[in-house]
Amino acid sequence: MSKLKLLQEATAADKAWMHEVTAVFGASDAGMARFHGRATGEPGSRLRELYNEYVKARDAYGAQ
Repeated sequence: MSKLKLLQEATAADKAWMHEVTAVFGASDAGMARFHGRATGEPGSRLRELYNEYVKARDAYGAQ
């Protein structure tokens, strides 16, 4: 897979995850939740699913 495609997938996964972070924590706390490690969600939650997808896509891009 091309590096551009991996970047696009990582960016899309990040946006989807952050959309859910905003829904869970509110717009004013979403950024702080992300950077303080609170935005990973509980196991089995939609937030955790999106976080895991983001990490997988980010790591695939970083491995290139």
